[in-house]
Amino acid sequence: MELDRETLKQAAEEALARPSGAMFWDDRLFDTHGAVFHWAELSGDILEESNYLTALDRIRGVAGDFAGEHVIDGSSRHFACGSLRTIYVQVYESYEDEECECKPSFEHEDACERDEESWYCQNFCLVECDGEQCLPEEQEFTAAFKEAVELALHLKGGGAILDDSDYCEREWKAFEEALKEYTLVDTCEDDEAIAQRFYVDESKTHRNQWSCPDDVNWGVVEEEYREARDAYFLERATEVYRWNVLGYNPDQLELFAA
Repeated sequence: MELDRETLKQAAEEALARPSGAMFWDDRLFDTHGAVFHWAELSGDILEESNYLTALDRIRGVAGDFAGEHVIDGSSRHFACGSLRTIYVQVYESYEDEECECKPSFEHEDACERDEESWYCQNFCLVECDGEQCLPEEQEFTAAFKEAVELALHLKGGGAILDDSDYCEREWKAFEEALKEYTLVDTCEDDEAIAQRFYVDESKTHRNQWSCPDDVNWGVVEEEYREARDAYFLERATEVYRWNVLGYNPDQLELFAA
């Protein structure tokens, strides 16, 4: 989306507003670089984690070669909320040390009393360029800041997720980790095999509950996991019985008489 200048200026004021009583070692913060996204690392909020890291990757990608200069992935700690990560982005392009390549063509005569619109002044007195007027009249916003504002407006406009794929992957990983905490496991090898049997069974309740670990009925999941576990070991025991008692080789070729 194309952002108008007024929207960017308002976003710049908000991003560069220094919190009261805030102390920072880096003098760029809230001076040239404004805060645009936050993430409490210990909160366990998968959506917040996904959006923060997605935004960080996209903002760095847009910044390109200037990512190291224009984007800061800051981290701070507080006894009340733990670790807080913040994306700081340079708001305006830097022109302090730049000059255009133009050289003054004329020098205005101090004693000249003619009107500036006169032929004489236009040809002999007025300076065509003083080495700065070719630069933008107003400060330009960095590409990184424009991207950050666009992402923030997307979230404020009702778009809860910046990257559906990334969010789903993180949810599934959290579900797997929670599953191991709430269910009994055997050896690592058996655990993986049982988990795969458990995951692929579409008839189980967990297929409709895994999207958010906090909302899962873990009592139901544990019961269903035990069923998958029992079925897995029954199948293995049956194979052992058929091999050792019945003399059946599961890999042998079976021929059926017509």
